[in-house]
Amino acid sequence: MSDINKDNFQPLVSIIIPVFNGSNYLNEAIGSALNQDYKNIEVLVVNDGSDDGGQTESIALAYGSRIRYFYKPNGGVASALNLGISEMKGEYFSWLSHDDVYYPNKISAQVKHIEALSDQSEVIFSGFDIINGKGKKLNSVLPLKRYSIEQLETPLFALLHGMISGCSLLIHKSHFERVGIFCEDLATTQDFDLWFRIMRNQPCRICESVLHKTRVHETQGSRVYKDKHQQEGDELWINIMEQLTESEKIQINGSVKKFYRNMYLLLLKYTTHHTAMCHAKSKSIESVGLRGTIARWWLELYSAYILSREMLSMIKRRVRRQSYRGVL
Repeated sequence: MSDINKDNFQPLVSIIIPVFNGSNYLNEAIGSALNQDYKNIEVLVVNDGSDDGGQTESIALAYGSRIRYFYKPNGGVASALNLGISEMKGEYFSWLSHDDVYYPNKISAQVKHIEALSDQSEVIFSGFDIINGKGKKLNSVLPLKRYSIEQLETPLFALLHGMISGCSLLIHKSHFERVGIFCEDLATTQDFDLWFRIMRNQPCRICESVLHKTRVHETQGSRVYKDKHQQEGDELWINIMEQLTESEKIQINGSVKKFYRNMYLLLLKYTTHHTAMCHAKSKSIESVGLRGTIARWWLELYSAYILSREMLSMIKRRVRRQSYRGVL
């Protein structure tokens, strides 16, 4: 796909940080970008019309010439990312949310992985840690602990099995020319929409290391705009299921039946997109014909198991918090 020069492979990587009212975490994000042990980088901070009395802007401006700073009227994270893409000088794009953190070897590990590939425009992803608003580690997503390299590098497999975080990706700029950029009409699912377009019919390469921390907290867009996210998410997942051809579904999961079953279980376990969940469930049952009744019973039982397990985990977390308060 690409005619990248493999001699002395040290491509410029553009790290783009979109931010709106991000004074709580922005310093940490910028610091982690500038602290990369791979030095051929540029850091672009795009202020998406913050209205916090200049707090976000003052943090960014304090870094002076170490970053490239842009201010724009508020238009959503997709518009901020698109401005960054239009201004970036690098061969590769790396997104860093203002509330996430890169480990120091994020870029170097991925560039080293790309260097060994025959096609150096292929998309790279990696595992990641999940932290809370205070930076405490909650969990880790380790793709190679769950699936084989062959599975993970099958087009769309990792994305449709919950193994992709947008900030774990390293993307060659040619993909934006091929499929376009972020859809600015989408307020909370603009990332997944673009990853689907980029990764469809394209292999992704897994880099073994855990290379960044993604933060979950109450001021995230998907939580602040909960109703909008619910609607967008349902539409996105249903569109993905219906856009894929039968051969693509078979390539991803081995059969159409298994594809819809996986989609149902993924949505059940990780999302609240009930409309899309019901769509996947009905398609899963429909795909097995006369055995539909058995499939329905199996899915109902598994659903009950998942929900009871989540409820038990929630109770355990609550008990631990209460025990901790008792000690204090």
